[in-house]
Amino acid sequence: MKEAEVLALRRAGLARVVAAGLLLIGVLAAVSGVRISNPVALRQIAAVEVTLVLFGLAGWCEAWLASRRIAIQTLPVVAATVDAVLIFGNLLYGHVVLGIPGSLFAASPIAWVVPITMAATAIYYRPRLQLYVAGLYAVGFLVLGLSGEALTIAERRTDLAALAGLFGESANMVRVIMVVSAALILVVVAQQGRFLLDRAVRETTMRLHLVRYLPGELAPILTDQAFASLRAGRRIRITLLFVDMRASTTFGETMDPARLAIFITAFRRRVIRAAARYGGMIDKFTGDGALILFGVPTESTSDAARALECGRTLLTLIERWNAKRGFDPAVRVGIGIHTGEVFCGVVGDESRLEFTVLGETVNQCARIEQATKAADAPLLASRETVESAGEIDAWVEVENVDLPGVTRPVCVMRPV
Repeated sequence: MKEAEVLALRRAGLARVVAAGLLLIGVLAAVSGVRISNPVALRQIAAVEVTLVLFGLAGWCEAWLASRRIAIQTLPVVAATVDAVLIFGNLLYGHVVLGIPGSLFAASPIAWVVPITMAATAIYYRPRLQLYVAGLYAVGFLVLGLSGEALTIAERRTDLAALAGLFGESANMVRVIMVVSAALILVVVAQQGRFLLDRAVRETTMRLHLVRYLPGELAPILTDQAFASLRAGRRIRITLLFVDMRASTTFGETMDPARLAIFITAFRRRVIRAAARYGGMIDKFTGDGALILFGVPTESTSDAARALECGRTLLTLIERWNAKRGFDPAVRVGIGIHTGEVFCGVVGDESRLEFTVLGETVNQCARIEQATKAADAPLLASRETVESAGEIDAWVEVENVDLPGVTRPVCVMRPV
């Protein structure tokens, strides 16, 4: 929306420049070769030319300020107000200096510029600004129309006769140019609206496409710099939580497919609930297991603590689930938590994107989860995680734990 606002300001400024140029050319063409002896008409034409030049300069200033992103929020109001000041300044000049009655303001060529300025205001897509401009012109024309004494029919005929030159072929041609200018600006408004709509559709389609392959937690940043860094890949320090259901084959053999699908869905729902409560991002579900990440896309000092809380909460949710459903045998899980550096990124082409984390830390965390079977403990964590969470006094080291495939020694701990 900020980019659209800047683009709208630039387009509105350029539209004012183009409209002012077309009108000025039309006025000059209309008066060229025409002998005008009425001094009032000559002065009014000169005032219109000066007003159009100022109108174009104001539009150029608006486009220049917008290109440098200066006063983006207040610039539309200032531009609309400057337009009104120029128009009413010209009308007041004709009323006060030239003695044209205020009730005949519609005869002035500059009054036909109002539709152009209102169309230019529509480019900003600000309803309140549009109401402000409408009220500004409505009040201004009302005050101008009611100024001075009421004219009799004879006086109106006399005044209109003096302004007869403003309704000739040349003057009407200028009015046609004004209508064309307003129409061109409305075309720009429609184009701007179409551009925003098309862009919104493209970005929404892209999000829906990417969410099919990426974790849902990444959806809010799919177009942000954080996602760009994920596409490039980087090494970050995160905390991982592996959870796996014990003896899941037993449930698969005793349940029919429909009940088994409901059972696995209910299990995953509890994993999602625990992860969401502590800001974890589910990287992937693997059958009856899951990998939850803490610290993606940005690292936090609370990652380890939140991961441990997530593990404890998940155990509580499983315990309540067993009590509610009375499973026999009871549902048991193993949870392994580890902290370390991993490669984190989005790999693949546009036809198949996949978010992944790679590295020895991932392998170590998986082995810690598997060690819960030998240690006969539902929750194990590495010393790195426990120390990062500041819970070293609440955990005790597990001795004689074998972590096959792990090259570096890892101290595994369990809750006291």
